[in-house]
Amino acid sequence: MNFNGVKVLLTDGGARQTLTILHGLKEIGCHVTVLCSTKLDVCYNSKLPDARILDYDAAGSHDGFEAFIMKVLKENKFDVLLPVAEITTNKVTLHEDEIKQYVKIACAPRAAYIQAFNKQRTFEKALDLGIPCPYTRRESQTVEEYLSKAKFPVIIKPRQGLGSIGFHKFETREEFDKALAEKTFNPDEYVIQEFVKFEKRIGTYIFMDQNCKTCASMAQEVLRWYPIDAGTAVLTRSIDAPDPIRHSRELLKALEWHGFANVGFMIDSETGEAKLLEINGRISAGVKLSWFCGINIAKQLMEMAYDQEVTVYPENTKFGLMARHSHADISWFLKSKDRFSCKPSWFSWKNTTDLVYWKHDIKPYFTYTLQKIFRYKEDINKRKH
Repeated sequence: MNFNGVKVLLTDGGARQTLTILHGLKEIGCHVTVLCSTKLDVCYNSKLPDARILDYDAAGSHDGFEAFIMKVLKENKFDVLLPVAEITTNKVTLHEDEIKQYVKIACAPRAAYIQAFNKQRTFEKALDLGIPCPYTRRESQTVEEYLSKAKFPVIIKPRQGLGSIGFHKFETREEFDKALAEKTFNPDEYVIQEFVKFEKRIGTYIFMDQNCKTCASMAQEVLRWYPIDAGTAVLTRSIDAPDPIRHSRELLKALEWHGFANVGFMIDSETGEAKLLEINGRISAGVKLSWFCGINIAKQLMEMAYDQEVTVYPENTKFGLMARHSHADISWFLKSKDRFSCKPSWFSWKNTTDLVYWKHDIKPYFTYTLQKIFRYKEDINKRKH
């Protein structure tokens, strides 16, 4: 399909991953209007958008987002709405029937998305399929039944949440019992799992079309993350990982997934087995690595939105390419005892692309840097465990 002139409303203009989607949309000729909540947003400062809408409620995390997006859709003529961030995608799919009266939506339908958004449902399905997972409390188990079989340490993470926010590790049963005694702690709001001592983390990027056919697949290894104990990736490298890719395809097909998904795994240091970590039901910042490997996710999302045959990319064989979040990597350097011994070297940029920097569109990198300086304490507080 020819997408020249197709009018796309792109959300989350302040997100790093939105820049990659923006580049992908412009490559296929779309007319793109981007939603921004501040003048420092990366897409507000990019030279690529055809139009920008600046409003406080343009951020999906704000309470007024739903009313704002409906107002924008009613007052303007768009062909497609493409939500990017997890919170935004959740809100858009929650109102998908109403929104579809005005535009096509370029993301997974609510029925599939909500399963991945809820981490407990994801693990229930994976365990039913026999996909390796950490020992996880099942919905059919009481907390006591689970703890009687679990080996400490155990971890908890919100059933619905972003990145490492809300993650906590309990070293002993006594620590966990103390938390249970607190009235503010509801264990049914968390995924409860044995802590896996892992030697590395692997993620897969998979695109499933409207018929649950795999149209793109690649794997990446997380080389550095921040916070150091259990944070989000700051340096990733494309790798050959057939088992995680196969498990990802099986799980996403069982979930009847449509669109892009990032499936995370941990390599158990004791068994060497790749165990499921989570499905990110959003377009993550690491999608820049897919672009670096020659995959245009934005094009596939548009094809799916129009119920067209989705472009099929061969399974990635461009191994050794890296994507780096240089701003967070500075924090890693300051905190890690391996700052001078890590491989690849922290000072090397060989075969590496930055998540925010684009050679022919450099202004967003500098405004994003200002944002990170202003929000440093806020970002760190969100990720305290």
